[in-house]
Amino acid sequence: MTTERLSSIFSQSAHTPPVAARFREWQRFGEKTLVQVPLDESLFIQQTYTALLARFISRRFVAPGRPIGNDEELLEILNVDYFSRRGIGNFGEGDIFTWLPLDARWGLDLDRLVIETVRHLTKELAQHDFTNAQPGLLNAMYQQANLSTNSVTSEVADHVVIHELGMKNDPCPSLLDPCCGTGDFLSAAISAVRQGISDRNGDEFDLIFEAPEKIRGMDQDPLGVAIARLNYLLSLGQLVQDEHPPFLMPIYLADASVQLGPASNDDSVITLSTSEGDFPLPAPFIQDPLLPDWVLGRLTNYMDGAQLRLHVQPEEVAIQEVLNAYYNYLTAPKPRTPVPDALTPRQADVVLETARRLVELHIQGEGTLWLHLVQNMAGPAILSHRGFDRLTYQGPTSTFDIYSDVYLRSGGLAAIVTSEADAETPSSRHQMVTSESTFAGSTIMLYSP
Repeated sequence: MTTERLSSIFSQSAHTPPVAARFREWQRFGEKTLVQVPLDESLFIQQTYTALLARFISRRFVAPGRPIGNDEELLEILNVDYFSRRGIGNFGEGDIFTWLPLDARWGLDLDRLVIETVRHLTKELAQHDFTNAQPGLLNAMYQQANLSTNSVTSEVADHVVIHELGMKNDPCPSLLDPCCGTGDFLSAAISAVRQGISDRNGDEFDLIFEAPEKIRGMDQDPLGVAIARLNYLLSLGQLVQDEHPPFLMPIYLADASVQLGPASNDDSVITLSTSEGDFPLPAPFIQDPLLPDWVLGRLTNYMDGAQLRLHVQPEEVAIQEVLNAYYNYLTAPKPRTPVPDALTPRQADVVLETARRLVELHIQGEGTLWLHLVQNMAGPAILSHRGFDRLTYQGPTSTFDIYSDVYLRSGGLAAIVTSEADAETPSSRHQMVTSESTFAGSTIMLYSP
């Protein structure tokens, strides 16, 4: 019933810019991640349904004692504002599957149908108690909706991170999965860190600080990222149900193999290349993930401001005036924010170039899609500066060199989980730490640079 309603809404709104843009970009991602699969409306609707389930399960999980309230809350869950208000950033604001709700300016008169659709979905979920839900809840649906095998069993994931990579060690090592799929290794790593904290009689609340800082992932599959974020949240358990400090969901919709280059000086620029052109960002700007999240996140206010100004000003004037105000914000100290320092004029000019294009795309009707994509596409540059202690990777060994060279620190340890047919020795730059082992039908290879 819900998918039928979603299909009806899509068929009536597919011509509008925000829906058309998300369907087009979903197909672009699918061309990279889905092999021999028709990237048609039916699959898009199926994946949207699964992504919406992930959002509403997440809502039920973080606030288990409170029923979902009025229509306003439903819309906040749809556009993910609900989670950012609760201090959980980068949960999916404006992402590929945020094509509901529909902007009133398109005059489609579908608001009631949208509300009825999500109300029906919440009724489906109301039969279940998600208070103690565990990671992997939607993995089977992901396999069905994605026609993919990019996941491992919890048994294999636990074995790799605990026994092969020693994630319970004190201090807990950092870990990256550059092709995380549904986040199975990430969930296992969080569980291992939790156990490590317990073993050394630490405060479990430390997990809410340690996990988002140390355990991170990327993937090019929008649905995989949506499910991975749900699994990450479930792995944190009761900590996200109680009062907690704000944190960024450290899972990025990005291609980990894209080399964006290190910062050579404060004026260095990285360029994110997309189907809508290039988006430059100052290289120092992305070394701290809080910076692009906070500074670009504030841009939404200026986007909306430009849209309102169009009623009384020409487009060029409206855009320039809000960008002038945004420039003043960028170059001013912000003492009561997570990023108190001002950007240099040169850095602000670079951000403004990207901001201008994002405002233009917003005015054209594509909403905050490109803001979300830009924030996430910077993931490889953000994470390449870290030098992770551990790296997990499921797939053929042919691409292992790229990930290990960029993301694994000297002396770190990487685990490759692959099929026997794809278990080839990587380049001579890497040393096998142990012989190949087989666990639960998976070939596991341990390497160090």
